[in-house]
Amino acid sequence: MRIGVIPPVPMEPFVASRHEVVNLWSAFFTAEDRESLEETAAMAGFPRNFSPYARCLYGLLFDRRIEAVFYPEPGLPKEIRQALVLASQQGVETVPFAFPLFRNEPRLRQVLEELRRRLEVEAGVLEAVLERIQEVRTSLRRYDGLQARTAAYDSRQYVTLLARAMDPRGDLEALRRAVERAILELSDRGRDRWCRVGLIGLPPYRPAFYEALEEMRAVVVYDEWGLENNPMAPATDLAGLYHACALPYGNQRRLERILKEIVSRRIRVVVFGVEYLCDSLRDEGFFRTHLPVPLTVFENRGGESLSAAEERALRRLVEAPSVLP
Repeated sequence: MRIGVIPPVPMEPFVASRHEVVNLWSAFFTAEDRESLEETAAMAGFPRNFSPYARCLYGLLFDRRIEAVFYPEPGLPKEIRQALVLASQQGVETVPFAFPLFRNEPRLRQVLEELRRRLEVEAGVLEAVLERIQEVRTSLRRYDGLQARTAAYDSRQYVTLLARAMDPRGDLEALRRAVERAILELSDRGRDRWCRVGLIGLPPYRPAFYEALEEMRAVVVYDEWGLENNPMAPATDLAGLYHACALPYGNQRRLERILKEIVSRRIRVVVFGVEYLCDSLRDEGFFRTHLPVPLTVFENRGGESLSAAEERALRRLVEAPSVLP
């Protein structure tokens, strides 16, 4: 069966299965050409002002001939849900992965066990695959640690590698070597003296955003979405690994993790990536109130170029006086 997975549904059981699987966020974010995917969505009736992620996800389902999609509950954006509803009407099976409403490791273990059995994965095979994926993530942790300390990597490169690693299918050793090559390419370009940016929410996928940061001498040193979906906690099993994650357990749990990252990574400003400004007012208010650094909201659904207002907002953020020692 051809299966699509929407984060933060754990990928490991799918990697261990015999199904053809694709992480739909990874495929979307790393796609070189999204035009054909958006054309498929347009033919299905999606308007141009609809979320590009949702439109392309719908296009990916039919471009990759996906037969079933596993999606997270709770935490699925409403525009992604709309795309799945339409896809289900075209014969695509949609399957929820029900995270516990509150952090509960025994319940999470039960849900993961149900998923393993549904995919017909032997427990020993899953354990072996998890061990191999953790080898990749050990390298990824080194890469992320270098960015946190030195800010040496280009922002787009950093976020893209995290997105790519979210889909650890196929040759895991090749993926590990790709991360190690990136580590070896480290070179001091003076970015450690730039404004250090943290990304929360869905990371911006418009290239102009990263180009603007580079021009403004700002660099991303933390990507909440990329790191939460590449869990690197020192856990002994899958349930323990995902129990340690902040997603999708609400803003308070996320805040605890983000506050620690702001201190350890010396983050000076935060960009909150959303699909629609109007749908994120409550979350925006929460983070503006509780974060000790300036924050701006970046709407993903804009055009290829930044508007004058978006560019001004980013520049004001980057040039804001530091509020941390």
